[in-house]
Amino acid sequence: MTKQQDIFFYLKKHWGYDSFRPLQQDIIESVLSSKDTLALLPTGGGKSICFQIPGLVIGGTCLVISPLIALMNDQVQNLKSKGISAVAITSSMNAKEIDIALNNAAFGHVQFLYVSPERVENETFRQRLSYLPIGLIAIDEAHCISQWGYDFRPSYIKIAELREYFPNVNVIAVTASATKEVVEDIQLKLNFKNQSVFRQSFERKNIRYVVQLEENKYERLLKVVHNIGGSGIIYVRNRKKTEEICKWLIQNKISASFYHAGINANDRALVQQNWIDNKSQVMVATNAFGMGIDKPDVRFVVHLDLPESLEAYFQEAGRGGRDEKTAYAVLLCNNNDVVNLKEQYEKKTPTVEEIKQCYQAIFNFYQVPVESGEGLSVSFDMDEVARNYNLKPVTLFNAIKCLEKEGYFSFLDSGFEPPKVMMVMKKDDLYNFQIKFPKYEPLLKVLLRSYGGLYEQYSIIKEKDVAFRAKISEHELNSQLDILNKQGVISFLPQTSLPKLIFLQNRINLKFESIRLINYPILKEKALTRINSVVNYVTEKNICRSRLLLSYFNETDFNDCQFCDVCIEKYKRNLETDEGLIENIKIELTHQSLSLQELISKFQSVNSKRLNNLINKLIDDDVLLIDSNKNIQIK
Repeated sequence: MTKQQDIFFYLKKHWGYDSFRPLQQDIIESVLSSKDTLALLPTGGGKSICFQIPGLVIGGTCLVISPLIALMNDQVQNLKSKGISAVAITSSMNAKEIDIALNNAAFGHVQFLYVSPERVENETFRQRLSYLPIGLIAIDEAHCISQWGYDFRPSYIKIAELREYFPNVNVIAVTASATKEVVEDIQLKLNFKNQSVFRQSFERKNIRYVVQLEENKYERLLKVVHNIGGSGIIYVRNRKKTEEICKWLIQNKISASFYHAGINANDRALVQQNWIDNKSQVMVATNAFGMGIDKPDVRFVVHLDLPESLEAYFQEAGRGGRDEKTAYAVLLCNNNDVVNLKEQYEKKTPTVEEIKQCYQAIFNFYQVPVESGEGLSVSFDMDEVARNYNLKPVTLFNAIKCLEKEGYFSFLDSGFEPPKVMMVMKKDDLYNFQIKFPKYEPLLKVLLRSYGGLYEQYSIIKEKDVAFRAKISEHELNSQLDILNKQGVISFLPQTSLPKLIFLQNRINLKFESIRLINYPILKEKALTRINSVVNYVTEKNICRSRLLLSYFNETDFNDCQFCDVCIEKYKRNLETDEGLIENIKIELTHQSLSLQELISKFQSVNSKRLNNLINKLIDDDVLLIDSNKNIQIK
């Protein structure tokens, strides 16, 4: 088969489609012609398929660099469900798990290998990658490589060093949101050999952007849910609020679930699936929700708090209407929200002195001496560190984010990782162990019968199911797993919720040396610019919301959308004059002809006699004409 035949073969075989979405085929063909390629597709535009199909066609292992563990795990599970072998190497894995994954890849048993940019920073890991049959390198969320971007991560800059190990392997970078300067920076930082950029317009014609100033947000939210109907997402800033609003919606007879990074993996998977299957209508969530979830029939996305950037807002709002049907992106705000957003900005940019205090606290807590620590990885309990050193958790968190951008630490907020088991004891020894300790035989038999390949690799287990089949309680299950782990029968990795903190440099002595904060002033300035753009978006009363968003992403050649709150208000004002009414009649007839009755029904707020007289005048003046079906159209 030719390469073009290959791409359609895999598209049909694994995704069940006969044709691509706009630009996907062009991007794939660019990659297959050995060009470094940058693809900018809006949320829901099908970015993943742009590197997944070339990865299959090229063969070997496609190395995918992705910043979020949840996103990596979602994509791995999605590929596996299509019969494609995929593995993610995450911070929750031990050395043995990583060895197994890399060995499987070395033998050609892994088609897609997902890793974090922090992992790629490690030179030893890069050397191990060099022994793998890498056919393509894909960088997801590529805007993170640019300090001009809204989510800059210094670890992304090291990705380019992979090219030294794979000089003949080309790169595809994908992102959903990037300004002109970020687009140029991505290509520069990734050492693109040639420029092949594909950019789909960020215009989403089916999304109605609405900003409503509202003091009683809860009551307005209720009206939005009832009036629009269908499936929806409600975004809020903190975890506590997701639970409060979810409870309030249920009290008002709306089926709702809540989602944030603090609930356990099983519960998250369950509420997510219930929402996807429309068993619950509304998902109330923090911004931890949405990445990698492709639900086409979301009819509304409501933000109850102001987003921190228009890039983030565009991505989150873009999760509505992926089926190309009308969807609403509603932002509810009041006069206090702008003040609160600016306060959040101040909290997110701690002082230099606060950054120093947090730096000292972290090293002291883990008892790391001066000129030591590089390469250390620890489970990081933010609240405990803050409590021990009398720091505010929010200050500590944001100080770490600042230090991360300067290359001192890497912070991986992994959320909950499910429990995993692998058999360690040889089969003959296991048989003797079961005879000697019959108490553990039921559990061991359940594990071996329920999970294939336990001797080759770790398997995620469902503790509730295992306990039920072994006829023991979940408490007893965890006790037995822990004992079997200590006895060297199995390797058991319990569920964990703590994020990881990786020390990228040795501790410096602050008495003689200052913390380097090169990026700090630039990032602080850029963050303020982004916040001002959000404020401008919600306070602007005369410019179409869609045009405001598009102009932010350097797209200016567009007309008003006609459907956002600004356009509708302008439309209402214009109906008061004959000139404005004539303009709106023309807009209604631009793409379709209408009967007289249909046209009149479009302007129910206008006096029917006045409207009739004006339509007749336009027909007499040859501006409008009546066709053979007695419909009115523009001449």
